[in-house]
Amino acid sequence: MTLTLSTDLSVTTSPTQVEEKLQDKQKALRDSIEKGEPKIFGVAQIVIGLLIISYSIPLLSAERTMILNFGVPWWSGLMFVISGTAAIALEKYANLKTVSVCLAVSAVTIIISVIALILYYADFALNPATECHEGLHQMCDHRYYATHFSMGLKTTISLVSMVQTAMSSAFTVILYNQRRSFTDYETMTE
Repeated sequence: MTLTLSTDLSVTTSPTQVEEKLQDKQKALRDSIEKGEPKIFGVAQIVIGLLIISYSIPLLSAERTMILNFGVPWWSGLMFVISGTAAIALEKYANLKTVSVCLAVSAVTIIISVIALILYYADFALNPATECHEGLHQMCDHRYYATHFSMGLKTTISLVSMVQTAMSSAFTVILYNQRRSFTDYETMTE
C-alpha cells in the first residue's frame, strides 16, 4: 500500500504494483476456474452420489454380502456428494485456499472410489449369482432371482462409480493445473 501526503495534509492510499499484480493474478485465477465450470462437475458429482445411494436401497432386501456389511454404497455416495458440494463452493469462493481444499477432497474421493470399486469386484467374485434350480412349474427358485437382482444392482452401481472415478480424476487434474499455475502467488496472499 502506498501512502501519499498532500499539502493540505490529506492522506490517500493506493495499491502498490505488487498488490495490483496480485489482484490481477487472483482475477485470472477466478476467471480460469470459472472457465473450468466447477459447478457443472459439482452438480454431476452430487447427482451421481445420490444415484448410488438410491440404487443401493433395494440391496437392503437382498442377501447381506460384503458390500452391505461395509456400507460401501453409502459412504462412497456420501463422499461423492461432499466432493460435489466442495466443487460448487469453489465457484463461489475462487481463491487458492478453496482450490487446495477442493483438490484434496477430490483426491480423497478418487481413493475412496477406487476402494469401493475393488470391494464391488471382490464381492462379485465371492458371491456369484446362483444357477437356476427348476422347481415346480418349470420356474427357477427364489435364490436364483434374488442373486441375479443383487448382481444387477451391484453392477450398475459399480459402473456409475467408474464414471464418478473418471469424472473426479478429470476434475482433480484440472484443479491441480490451476493451482500449480498460481502457486507463485500463494505466499503473497497469506
